[in-house]
Amino acid sequence: MSDDILKMIKSIADFASIYCFSKCMKTLLCGLCLIPVLLVVHRILRKKSAILCCYLWTLLVPMAFMGMSKLFYQRYFVYVTAYLAKYTKAWHGYLYFGVMFALFMVFIIKNIYFRRTLKRMSQIYDTSVINERVKIYVSDINASPFSGGIIRPYIVAPRDVWERLDQKSRDVVIRHELAHINLGHIVLLTVFRFLTYIWWINPLIYLCERMLKEDIEHACDEYTIADAGITKHAYGCVLIGLAEHFCQNTNIAVASFIEQNDFRALKERIQYIGAGKADKNEVIFQKRVGIALALASVLLLSAGIAMTSYSRYTVLEEIYVYGEDMRQIACDTAAVNEAFRVEDKKLYIDAEGFERFLQEEQVSDEYVYVSFGTVMKLPGFGGCGDVVLVDVAGTGDTDDVLYLSSDTIENRLAEIFLKYII
Repeated sequence: MSDDILKMIKSIADFASIYCFSKCMKTLLCGLCLIPVLLVVHRILRKKSAILCCYLWTLLVPMAFMGMSKLFYQRYFVYVTAYLAKYTKAWHGYLYFGVMFALFMVFIIKNIYFRRTLKRMSQIYDTSVINERVKIYVSDINASPFSGGIIRPYIVAPRDVWERLDQKSRDVVIRHELAHINLGHIVLLTVFRFLTYIWWINPLIYLCERMLKEDIEHACDEYTIADAGITKHAYGCVLIGLAEHFCQNTNIAVASFIEQNDFRALKERIQYIGAGKADKNEVIFQKRVGIALALASVLLLSAGIAMTSYSRYTVLEEIYVYGEDMRQIACDTAAVNEAFRVEDKKLYIDAEGFERFLQEEQVSDEYVYVSFGTVMKLPGFGGCGDVVLVDVAGTGDTDDVLYLSSDTIENRLAEIFLKYII
């Protein structure tokens, strides 16, 4: 690999690091601004419906896509962009995304390892509440019953606990884990896990994740009691009985029946069960309303963000003219447009227009640089395009031009990377 390509890769990597880190910090700020609002709404809503609270947290997801928002170039918010542009270094991005991708890789590896372990577990077929698309396993690991899997959902129960439970208690456990799957909790937990990786530096996101897990368990308790037709007392006894035989599974994005040694959460669940209602129709209604409101809110927020964000990249039509010392002489003025014309990435010069331009701008340089076709990611972030050196000394032969941006593999790769990859 040539030195030019290596330098090009290093230059692109540094640019991508600064550019992506800047966008990520903007999304982090948006999330930080929204979280206090969600916490207030959550406090009000939690007493009424844990099911609705679960879907409330989905409003954080669109915040991860606000890095291109025009908001950061308006009024006081422009100071955020200016601060990031001034102080962000390439190594900041390398460190931030290095930790983020390491967390992603650990998550993926643990999921692959667990899927292989799952294949070696014994499968249960003799339960009356089994869902055909959900596989149920018993395991020798000391873990609370838990469910997982988005495409291929599964439920895992510890063998020693499973063997001690009577058939009614087993059905309660299975119905509880099926509720996690049917209510979309596995998807919520997975999405939120990714949010914690993207914003790993934000301490409030971990608080939100913990509260989401509590809401999920409260929602499933309420849903299972209504769906199974079991009394609150009997369901509470199953919870307390399982609390003696578990440990928490934290390796992957799963919903556990009981959290390890978290007796505060267990106490809150029992209190919530006692205060809640066991009306199946109302619970189903809350589920439908929660999903509908979450989808509508996320779609509206996403549409608003899309309409108020810059495009992924823009090829500038403006023609820039610079002097020998790289000072900008003019940009997109009438004189510039009369002197220069761009067609098929080629610069054409009108001799008379060029002469008028030189006189109007009082150009005394021996040559000028003409830039066009710049790829702009955001205001202040861009590159590529073409730069032409035009000789204006001596006879003023305007055909004497030199393309400084040659059609090389390095420049092509740089343009592809700038347009489509970052």
